[in-house]
Amino acid sequence: MLPSLLRSRHPQCKIGWFLHTPFPTAEMYRMLPVGKEILEGLLGADLLGFHTYDYARHFIAACARVPGAQSSPKGVEHNDHFSAIGVFPIGIDPDHFENILNSDVTQKRIAELRTKFAGYKVIIGVDRMDYIKGIPHKLLAMERFLSLYPERCKDVVLIQIGVPSRTGVQEYQHLAASVNEMVGRINGRFGTLTHSPVHYIHRSVAPSELVALYNLADVCLVTSIRDGMNLVSHEYVMCQTQSCEPHREGPGVLILSEFAGSAQSLSGAIRVNPWNSTDMANALGYALSLPLMEREYRQTNLYRYVKTHTASFWGRSFLTDLEDAVSQPRAVVRKLVRLPTIEVLGAYARSRHRLLVLDYEDALLDDPTSTGGPSQQHGTRAPPKPFIKRLIEALANDPKNTVVLVSGHERSVIGSWLSDRRVGVVAESGYYYRLPNDDEWQIMTEDTDASWKKVVRPIMQYFTERTPGSRIDSKESALTWHYGETDPIFGPMQARDMQVNLEDVLCNLPLEVVQGPNRVEVRLQGVTKTILLDEILKQYRPASEPSSPVLHESKSSRQSQEKVPLPPQLDFLFYAGNGVEDDELFLYFKEHLELARKEEAPQQPATSDLSAAYRGNDALPPPVPSATSVYSAASTSALSKRANVFTCHVGASKTEAMFHLERPSDLARVLRGLILSSQVLDWLGPLHVVGLGNERHFTIDATPFSSQSTQSSPPQMCPLRYILLLLSLLVAMIGLSQAMTDQEMSALTEDGEDKKSGGKAQKQQQSTVRTLVDMLNGRYLYNAWKLSRGAQIKAE
Repeated sequence: MLPSLLRSRHPQCKIGWFLHTPFPTAEMYRMLPVGKEILEGLLGADLLGFHTYDYARHFIAACARVPGAQSSPKGVEHNDHFSAIGVFPIGIDPDHFENILNSDVTQKRIAELRTKFAGYKVIIGVDRMDYIKGIPHKLLAMERFLSLYPERCKDVVLIQIGVPSRTGVQEYQHLAASVNEMVGRINGRFGTLTHSPVHYIHRSVAPSELVALYNLADVCLVTSIRDGMNLVSHEYVMCQTQSCEPHREGPGVLILSEFAGSAQSLSGAIRVNPWNSTDMANALGYALSLPLMEREYRQTNLYRYVKTHTASFWGRSFLTDLEDAVSQPRAVVRKLVRLPTIEVLGAYARSRHRLLVLDYEDALLDDPTSTGGPSQQHGTRAPPKPFIKRLIEALANDPKNTVVLVSGHERSVIGSWLSDRRVGVVAESGYYYRLPNDDEWQIMTEDTDASWKKVVRPIMQYFTERTPGSRIDSKESALTWHYGETDPIFGPMQARDMQVNLEDVLCNLPLEVVQGPNRVEVRLQGVTKTILLDEILKQYRPASEPSSPVLHESKSSRQSQEKVPLPPQLDFLFYAGNGVEDDELFLYFKEHLELARKEEAPQQPATSDLSAAYRGNDALPPPVPSATSVYSAASTSALSKRANVFTCHVGASKTEAMFHLERPSDLARVLRGLILSSQVLDWLGPLHVVGLGNERHFTIDATPFSSQSTQSSPPQMCPLRYILLLLSLLVAMIGLSQAMTDQEMSALTEDGEDKKSGGKAQKQQQSTVRTLVDMLNGRYLYNAWKLSRGAQIKAE
């Protein structure tokens, strides 16, 4: 948990984490009640290091299965933070052991031991008295070896050093007793009055004594059943440098358990399974009979690795990778900026021609299998919740708004959910679309040939049969393979294989294979949300050009069905999404904003300008050069030079959007605030908001409330009261929109058709606003008086 705690306190801190023990499999963390919290805590680090690739693979698999993080062999990305994964096998200090080996004390002890064990083949084992070290397995292998090779009973000796550990723990006391019993049994069965096959030392030994035994031994036997690295093998290799004594006949041999971390690094060792005593016995017989040339070759490889991959090399490698991990992701993945709701509400209130584009599955639909994040299941046929439908209809009810809902569903499905013709609908991610105030569906391309499905479906069916939980979704324009309910590791692996197969088969057809969140989709080329929205923006015109086709109908002409021209240019554009294609749209809208402002820079920077509102914010993406645009210039005139553009990514991941919200419920609150602000401002009358900027201050032009004002609804009220009301409304909009219940939302967004209730919506609206004024009247009375004199008041 420490990395995430440090990250929360110090976001820019460089955090590295290294595990010196084996990392368990994902199943262990799936059983732990707090397994998710532990893994998410570790993901606060910039670099996570492990001794072996197996341990790193276990960690990546656990992160993919438990918290559902996006993982790759290079690292794990979770909550917009990338944690690099590295494998760093630790080593020893070779110079230290060489110095001990060359000391006079050690050389004297080597000579004594050589005399004592003359004529014997010595097997050395050095372990801490611990279950994971496999000392009982080693003794069983020795017993099995003496049974299989009875001729070796008199010339082979095992020297086992068991360093005491946790002597006060009962389990370790039982382990020590078991080892003593096995040593006695082997010596009693195969020993004589003058010879004991096993010499057991249950204590720590001096460094000179240990190095002397390493140098003397013909075989080093390491039988760990689970170990982090086990540096005994490295120490043995370094102490075999003096191996030219006559009785030794060359260097010794290292037998290493395949469950020790060093087994993946020391290629010159003989690897064994400590659970198979017969195989270990045969490995001992093989090692003791190896010719000199083979032993020298193995020792050369081992010595070269141990000499270069030292403890200092491990430390330098980890720190170097930590610096790289800190610099690279932070340069690529910029910090997400939360959507500034107050600025959005201010820009919305000031604008007259608005375009709101909302992605249904990715931004509005909650995934029932997640903890509040956006849905990634485009195949789900869950209809929009009633309050979401009311939100969309209430936004479309404003004559200043053009609302477009984007969906991956078929047109029949999404059309049945949203029958309100004032809402524009995009179906199948751009293949079909229905403009606002239009009953006819239009198609993006004239190519309606679906014969390609006969080629694609068998491939998808092949992977569906072999991937439990996957399914195929067939649309008129695409075939989609969903794997969101499959195994979090096997499913993405199958998706990658499928994509490779599909791209090979379809390389000469006008199709494209798209890898989306938990899905692989094959669709016609040129059918994207970006291209479709570009076509919609083309219908807007600059003020100097004649009228173009319409997206709206005026209230006065609805009975006669007379069309009115589109608004000259958009001054407010809001897009919310979360899909893979949305990053292309985010860049597209940002490019259009830059092109619209490039023609003529504003003479006086207004606080309503998006760039002025966030001047100095390094988190905003850099401008996209206009030369990179692949879309027509006709659509760039849809935005005015001072247009407010807000692109919002719903979720916590890498994005090209300007801002983000964590979950769809946050977006719903913002939309509620837009609806409330629009309706209250209509009720207040012609207040003119001049600016709302980075410091969250604003000025209000009270000129409309001169004596010549012809406003009659509501009745005459002093300008101070209007100013106070608007000030209080903007300050408390966030809290009010979050506090509104679904019942209040339903009352405030009822259409004019429901007049039988005796004006319930209007009464509820006036009651809500007046209650807000009563609450804030006394607190902001003095500020409102200063505001009426032209001062700028900071909003708290």
